[in-house]
Amino acid sequence: MKKFFIMTRGRTGSTAVMDSLNKTSSITTAQELFIKYKTNEKNSQPANKSDRVILRYDPWRQQNLGRLERVSEWLMRNDTSIVKYLDQVENTASKTDAKAFGFKVISHHFKQRPGLKENLVERGYSAIYLTRNIPRQVISGIVAKKRGKYNAHEKENYQNDSSFLIDIDNFRSLIELEQKSQQEDLTLLQAMGIDYTVIRYEDFVSNPDQLFSDIMSFLNLPSEKAPKSSYSIMIENLNNTIENYEQVRECTKQLGMSLD
Repeated sequence: MKKFFIMTRGRTGSTAVMDSLNKTSSITTAQELFIKYKTNEKNSQPANKSDRVILRYDPWRQQNLGRLERVSEWLMRNDTSIVKYLDQVENTASKTDAKAFGFKVISHHFKQRPGLKENLVERGYSAIYLTRNIPRQVISGIVAKKRGKYNAHEKENYQNDSSFLIDIDNFRSLIELEQKSQQEDLTLLQAMGIDYTVIRYEDFVSNPDQLFSDIMSFLNLPSEKAPKSSYSIMIENLNNTIENYEQVRECTKQLGMSLD
């Protein structure tokens, strides 16, 4: 079974991309397996075609490691149980009819989870790095925080007609941070020495079939059309959502970037 992870930053449309990939006949996916949870918080993620459950890493550790083992890992600052966890995850994925398995890694997970990077390299994972138009990515994050809602499933029939004022200085600094972070991510992937490719969320929206053809080719899988995602676009029209749209557009232009 081909193994891969989609590496990205926040607000890049990765939830929708992973959801669509999981609907193909060749690939089964899970979302953020290594997201941080509070010690007493439990969360599971139905991840594959057979509706088997892949428990995320923190709840899995709570259920499968004794207190002394968890304390020892914490003192050593090393998540050695990642090996056992990935063994179990890959075993679960292998019981499906899929030819490839992948999950999402937000780039800061590598800093939070000592040993994750090395384990993925040793296990032969390849990587797909998902990018998005950075000003739109930043706006998506600002608006999601103001709304208090980050994803919308189609079953919710989510609608929000509110508009928001964007702080220009904060907007500018967040764009600069994302530019720097994206370059650091790509440098890290190069240093890992694994096969990787870069895709854009804009291509997922404008030409999903071609994007999925490129992904399948990278994974050495038969080409498939892109299934429709079950997740809705949260901002349909920037001009309607941003009160000071022209000011935001001008700031973006000054940074040598575009909202298109």
